[in-house]
Amino acid sequence: MKKQTLLIGAMSIFFIGQAYAQNTVKIQKKDGSTIEYPLSSVDTLSDDEKTHRMTLSYPKEERTLEPTSVIAESAVNLDKSDVKQSYNVLRSIAFTTKDNSKLQKDVNVEIKDSKITLVFPYLTDLSSLKMSFETTGSYVYFNGKKIESGASCDFSKESKLKVVAFNGDVRTYNISVINSGLPILEFSANGKVGDEWAGGKISIKDAQGKESFTNSNVEIKGRGKHFKESLKNAYNLKFEEKVSIMGLSSAKRWVLLSNAYDKTMIRSSVAFDIAASDLFSFKWTPKSQPVELILDGKYMGSYTLVEQIRVCEGRISEGQIFSAENSYGKDDDAFQLKQSGMIFIMRDPETGVSGTKLMRTEKLLEEMESSMMSGKSDYIKSLDLQSFADWFVFNEIIKNEEAISSDAYMVFSPDNILSMGPIWDMSKTMGGEYGDGYKNSILSETPWFSHLLQNSDFKKLVSAKVDQVVKGKSSIESIVRKRAEAIKYSVAGNEMVWNNLGASNADYETVSEQYDLEVSKLIDWLDNRLTWIEENLK
Repeated sequence: MKKQTLLIGAMSIFFIGQAYAQNTVKIQKKDGSTIEYPLSSVDTLSDDEKTHRMTLSYPKEERTLEPTSVIAESAVNLDKSDVKQSYNVLRSIAFTTKDNSKLQKDVNVEIKDSKITLVFPYLTDLSSLKMSFETTGSYVYFNGKKIESGASCDFSKESKLKVVAFNGDVRTYNISVINSGLPILEFSANGKVGDEWAGGKISIKDAQGKESFTNSNVEIKGRGKHFKESLKNAYNLKFEEKVSIMGLSSAKRWVLLSNAYDKTMIRSSVAFDIAASDLFSFKWTPKSQPVELILDGKYMGSYTLVEQIRVCEGRISEGQIFSAENSYGKDDDAFQLKQSGMIFIMRDPETGVSGTKLMRTEKLLEEMESSMMSGKSDYIKSLDLQSFADWFVFNEIIKNEEAISSDAYMVFSPDNILSMGPIWDMSKTMGGEYGDGYKNSILSETPWFSHLLQNSDFKKLVSAKVDQVVKGKSSIESIVRKRAEAIKYSVAGNEMVWNNLGASNADYETVSEQYDLEVSKLIDWLDNRLTWIEENLK
């Protein structure tokens, strides 16, 4: 016996004495007609709020059950105005890796609306995707052509899928299958990518599939201390010679930020853009570009390619780079100051463990800090005070909880002047990883800034910078919205891999609602934070 569940939808099931006596089940439809089935073939009857369900068993040789009086295909009129009813519903669509070899993952979408947008961020050819579907309709047409489930469809432009009911009623679904519009960065390292350098080949294509960059003299490795294959890791890139990628400055070193802990995936890019704007006067700030990352043939999600902090033309022009950190490794060129206990790691690739630069820098910082903490003011002449004021206000605005303990970069000029910056990865800031509280200072009680805030010249610079930034509040919001707009489709692709937002469906409309909420939360947080800064840090 073969079983089939018949979804009855807008019909009603009724049983009358004669029906039981005659062993018959009758289904009465809205148009007044009825369908009859032998009671002996009925296995179960059940209801929910919208649908009656009846499970029937009948011999295989019997024909498939379908509503009576199905309109002939030749009589279908696709130009009719839409009439929504139970028998022209598109329940779901699916794209499988079995049918589509270039897909990285099966995609199955329950249809909730007449507009459907799916994002396959890494696909540049959308002209022949095989689509399966489930429907209550009798006929399905794709751009005017009748199709069956599993047919190959051209999604290179927005398409109309029309579902026709047994009586000819038509319902239209607008389906768009797109990529993210971002560059696609593909790295092949023969499966050797990990926490050690691995050689490979890199190529970058635009959204149309045109290659704009390729290089075989490049290495990659996981970035940070927490590399795991199951995580969305950040990566370092190291080229044999200087290269310029997507119009960014030419250099050997680059970073792929994962934004794994940031639901908006733009906090670092927004921070870079704010720091590089007219609101601040940092000498150099890394530029960034969102990309789709494919690693050894596997789509890894939405990433941000960033210029790594290095001394070279187009980045930091001269001096020694180091950063304040909360710990250091055995291979780091590092030292710890005696009074504050602050740890510093040299970031200049030309400096060795036994290099005189390292010892000289440690000595100068010890002298500067000793003067600062003894209450003297002569240490000020060793500082680029404006950069300290900019750095202080910037990190307070975004509420960087790790401001002076992790990735706090500084530069010693050849004439021994210390300046703060450039800024670096800010994905955990602005109410993100550390919660949405927008009050309280994060730097006022730290070893250096608690002393600097007693200096009248520094306080004046801070007050002026706060005024300038508050007046530019609208430009900060514009930066956020521009960055969010640039990756809005990429977010949907990333969601299919990492479920960063917790979206319950794979289509863009579902993801975008949740993403827009996260972006709005970020804008509101910045607005509240700037108000607090204006009232408390001037």
